Amino acid sequence: MASPIIDPDTLLAKADAHRRDKDWMGAADAYRQFTILRPNDWTIIVQEGHCLKEGGKVAEALARYREAEALAPDDADLQVQIGHAQKVLGRWHDAARAYHRALAMNPSSAAARVEAAATAEWLTGPEIDAADRAALSRERDKDPRFAPFLPVPQPADAAIATVFDVTDLLQYFNDRRTPTGIQRVQSGIITRALTAPAAGMAISLAYFEPRQRVWKAVDRHAFTRLCALSAAGADTQDPEWTGMRDAVRRLLNATGAMRFPRDALLVNLGNSWSLTDYFRALRQAQRDHGVRYVPFVHDCVPLIVPEHCLTGLVHSYVRWFSALGLHAHGLLCNSENTRDDLRRHMEALRPGLTPPTHVVRLDADPRGLLPPQGNAAPMEALRALRHDESFALFVATLESRKNHLLVFNAWLKLLREHGAEAIPRLVCVGKPGWHADAALKLLETSPELQRHVLLLPQVSDQELDALYDRCAFTVYNSHYEGWGLPITEALAHGKVTITPRHSALTEAGGDVATYFTPQSLPELTATLEKVILDPAYRAAQEALIRAKGQPRSWDAVKDEALDAIRALAAQPVRPVAEAATVALGQHYKLRRMESPTPALAPAMAELVREGPGWYPLEEWGVSTMAGLATLRLPLPAGTDAPLRLYLEMRAPADMEVELRFHSEGSQAQPFLVSLPAGEPRICLFDLPALPGTSLSIELDSGDGPYALQYGEARRLGVGLLGFMLCRLDDHAARLGMLEEHSLNPVSPALT
Repeated sequence: MASPIIDPDTLLAKADAHRRDKDWMGAADAYRQFTILRPNDWTIIVQEGHCLKEGGKVAEALARYREAEALAPDDADLQVQIGHAQKVLGRWHDAARAYHRALAMNPSSAAARVEAAATAEWLTGPEIDAADRAALSRERDKDPRFAPFLPVPQPADAAIATVFDVTDLLQYFNDRRTPTGIQRVQSGIITRALTAPAAGMAISLAYFEPRQRVWKAVDRHAFTRLCALSAAGADTQDPEWTGMRDAVRRLLNATGAMRFPRDALLVNLGNSWSLTDYFRALRQAQRDHGVRYVPFVHDCVPLIVPEHCLTGLVHSYVRWFSALGLHAHGLLCNSENTRDDLRRHMEALRPGLTPPTHVVRLDADPRGLLPPQGNAAPMEALRALRHDESFALFVATLESRKNHLLVFNAWLKLLREHGAEAIPRLVCVGKPGWHADAALKLLETSPELQRHVLLLPQVSDQELDALYDRCAFTVYNSHYEGWGLPITEALAHGKVTITPRHSALTEAGGDVATYFTPQSLPELTATLEKVILDPAYRAAQEALIRAKGQPRSWDAVKDEALDAIRALAAQPVRPVAEAATVALGQHYKLRRMESPTPALAPAMAELVREGPGWYPLEEWGVSTMAGLATLRLPLPAGTDAPLRLYLEMRAPADMEVELRFHSEGSQAQPFLVSLPAGEPRICLFDLPALPGTSLSIELDSGDGPYALQYGEARRLGVGLLGFMLCRLDDHAARLGMLEEHSLNPVSPALT
């Protein structure tokens, strides 16, 4: 028998060789033997930890890093490695603290700086510093800017628990301050609902944490102050703004998952279609607490004019819309036009799919959103204009859907026909968007337009109010709209607004807007000429607006929204299982849909994944987490015959997966499947007639290997690509599946 290797140098060479060959456990063992002989060599203890982590033994790696830390307490890179291990283990807050310790030890460490910034929101409790506590102090409520928004105590006997999901708004505030239309709607309704809830309603706020797929309670005082500060200025680096915003973020990070009141309505007035795994978390809340989801549909623009949207935005919206009718208890819309669009596209998915829907018109005076000011706010946006200068106002994001190009061409035509002295300047308020290259190119190459067009991307609500007051008239162009808040804003200021006659713009403008044929340059130019060159006509239009076009208050809009929510609370709950069932004989793909067209079949990839054991959908399919994941297939009525299930799986490493099948009132049937690494396989399972309304499939992958995905290590279970369930005697469906795939069948063994 060979003598054991005891020479330290030989052991180190052996360990390094194992590491080069990616024999992580062999390398870790050799490094461990080396440290027995050289127990104070902390760098080799770290190397052993690296190998243990690569081999999937992250907890053991962390223990070795801690041993090295005792020998090198001031080494910044070691703290970074400790942070990495903590992150893999899901110990978010400990990871953040390790990264911040590393940065404090070595401020020049790029790795520490990047990781500390990326995990800043994971800090909790003691890491909320004195500045945060000062920003969140209730003493701030005495600031007169916040007075109109201060919430009042909720009624003790409230019958309807209403939770407003403000995730979209808080995420918007991460890198922006001045609100656009959807943000104004949220702050306008929610701050007033907090102040004056309807009788019998209890109002609270929540934020969706996508990493943990839970909602967290949002402090109402902090939220109302943040909304007020958003309206009060445009400077995103203002210390008061950043201090309040960051304090709210860290407070949320320090807050645990909220428990929904029983049968609560989760009302989302913003955007939930960009939130990963939102519906999967929602289904869990629906099962646990009876939560009823009520989103606000602002428009169907990505379905109607996708050419004016980013491709990724269209795909995200389509995925959300495809599953919306399966999850929503009711819907709110901002116009009859949006409700008609919504119904048309949802009924095309399946007749009768559309939940109860209420229209909440957004004809609200924007001045009701402005906080009071002790001193006059600086008006930087007005300094680019002479005191007596005449100008027209166009408020819209600079993107192709708003078609600034048409308006610029009309202005250029007017300048050349009537001269610069006769034509007012065009002031465009709005942030840069997408697909606006043609408009910007025209502006860049036309000296006449450059002198006569002013772009203002950063304008506070108070500055915007002053611009509306001072402008001669407004223009609002668009290829399609769900409402058109700038029209309402202009009418509230008594100003003529020129807009195309289409979509919901005719609801926003009513009988008092000045319309032109959509995208007609000659008609837009003629309309502008009339408004600019005929003062009597413009004065008559302004008089008509003052008589008939004055919007209502945000309190009135809030009341209408709460009345609609109360009406939806009285509607019977429609379980998700009743909204959609698996079609026998149809092949379903379990992957992220990348399509411009809504469809129910791809939405099933969202619907059938149940519980926490799943990673988000990807283009190829979906990975389960190590351990247990559950696939739940809702069955159509009358499924009373033996079935065959085709389950497409792919293992990240050679593994055995135990599958257990059961339905209501039946015993679980276990199968054990051996899968080779990386090769898609289709497993066939013959099942007896099932007594219940759904088939649950538990997939147990055991510990699973570690893999790097989206920049972080994850412990993976088996991957799924799709499934097909059919009657055992449905030979046509079975033949279709055979023709679609070149089968490499796996024969499972009963356990």
